[in-house]
Amino acid sequence: MERYALAKVALGKEAADLVICGGKLVNVCTKEVYDADVAIKGDSIAYIGDCTHTIDENTEIIDAKGKYICPGLIDQHVHTYESQMDVVEYANAVVPLGVTGVVNDFYGECVIGGIKAIRSSLDIAKKQTPLKIFFALPMPAYYQNLPFYHVGHPTEEEMIEMMDWEECVGLNDTFGSKMIANDPKMQRLIDEAQKRRLEVCGHGSELSEKQSNAWMAYVRRTDDHECTQPEELLYKLRMGMYVSMRVGSGCVEIPRLAKALSYADVDTRHITLNTDVCSPLRMSEEGHLDNCVRTCIKNGIHPIDAICMATINTAECIRKDDLFGSVAPGKIADIVLVKDLVDFRADTVIANGRVVAKDGKLLAPFKRAPYPEYAYNTVRLKREIRASDFAISCNSNTAQKVRAIGCSNEGIITTEIHTEIVPEDGFIRPDTERDILKIASLERTKLSGDMYTALIHGFGLKSGAIASTYNPHNQHMTIVGTNDEDMAFAANKLVEMGGGFIVVEKGEVKAALPLPMYGLLSDMPLESVVEGVRSVYSASWDIGCVLSEPFHTLAFVGLPVIIGNLKISPTGLVDVWAEKNVPLFIEEA
Repeated sequence: MERYALAKVALGKEAADLVICGGKLVNVCTKEVYDADVAIKGDSIAYIGDCTHTIDENTEIIDAKGKYICPGLIDQHVHTYESQMDVVEYANAVVPLGVTGVVNDFYGECVIGGIKAIRSSLDIAKKQTPLKIFFALPMPAYYQNLPFYHVGHPTEEEMIEMMDWEECVGLNDTFGSKMIANDPKMQRLIDEAQKRRLEVCGHGSELSEKQSNAWMAYVRRTDDHECTQPEELLYKLRMGMYVSMRVGSGCVEIPRLAKALSYADVDTRHITLNTDVCSPLRMSEEGHLDNCVRTCIKNGIHPIDAICMATINTAECIRKDDLFGSVAPGKIADIVLVKDLVDFRADTVIANGRVVAKDGKLLAPFKRAPYPEYAYNTVRLKREIRASDFAISCNSNTAQKVRAIGCSNEGIITTEIHTEIVPEDGFIRPDTERDILKIASLERTKLSGDMYTALIHGFGLKSGAIASTYNPHNQHMTIVGTNDEDMAFAANKLVEMGGGFIVVEKGEVKAALPLPMYGLLSDMPLESVVEGVRSVYSASWDIGCVLSEPFHTLAFVGLPVIIGNLKISPTGLVDVWAEKNVPLFIEEA
């Protein structure tokens, strides 16, 4: 919209295209709620207040009596690919819930398809949907699982090239641990980004107060979405850091973090909200960023503060508050009408000045665009997998002390468990009674043939196996099973499917969700993806799984860097913080 046209509407010299009348404006700039109209011209807001002078016979009127006028919600940290939906279906899922913007990096697509996959996804999103993609450079794709694995792209030159893309707002998941370790690659990218006044979106998982001080001393301005404890939230806020509180798949931290705000009288302007990883099943049953707002309010945070966290605070954090994050003159007209500030649910959603959803439903779904050929047929193994590939041999039949990965519903931070297991006929076998199962990680892009099998506790399977080709950061194939035959069957079926989620038992597929694009994304409509996820979850529970979101927990068990303690990669078991492989068998001192 030509800016002086907005000024003419404000002055009454030209009529508005759309006016929201009779509602109460939630002004996130002042934290007031008061009676006001909102006049819109084209895709932007021209006037707030009494808008009588902006209306003529051609102006569309929305009666907002009994409703609150709020800014569109902005998710401060999300990886859209981890919903198993392409960006259009993602928009179909979240826009009717009031989400009009997301900070996203497309790192999954990038690891498999390179930066051309990011460019393609950004172009599709802009052309097909009104969802704003605030693009943050994919640091997880840049580092991947170094020092254990890397596919060779994106390069440093490509990362710097993307900084100059118009959609770019900064770096994403800028690992504080790497900066503290004096990593020159990290420092060069931070310096290049800050020269351009781009945001350095951080990742401070498990950093101490001392380490956080060191991180902040170097970077000067950042945010962190990995806080898990109230005291951590407070010391990071006190350093001037933005802290983003999360409710996502396997990461429900708002109830715990909100406790800090109940006993510490702190300003909340540096707190934002995010979903990070949000399964389509969670979206369909609980919501998205709107659920984060409701969760904040349920845990004692004032509704206005919660709404600010999901709007203006995020816009200011990523330096986009000139156009987004508030209902004010000159801003893009991304607006949500709600009937109740406490039970925050979108009644009407306006994006780019047009009504796009009512009562939680889109007026018309956003149309998907074809993806490039290179997005398909990306799941490749060196040869067909055999049951014997998962064998763990042992030269003794006496009890052996072993490491096992520990996981639970409490979050994505794994533990290292030491236990004893008695071999049978020279092989370590799963012990379902004690929930000691096999887990395997298989490289699936470079035809290297690399794979490793270890042990895991926490899944609870009593029979069969589950497997997936979704695995941050490198997107390896990851399998958990009670027997070698079903694990091999699952691996080969995933190759046939082109990637996805699968549950098998006794050589039969119990449920599967194909993800043929990059081995990560479905090419089906939203409703089919939701039903597919529900089906594989249900089948997992039927064979004994005790995890609420099994495939998202499985994904992070195979992320051998940055988060957790003991993980797995195709190179072996990994001590995350020592950045080294460790043996399955524990040698007695």
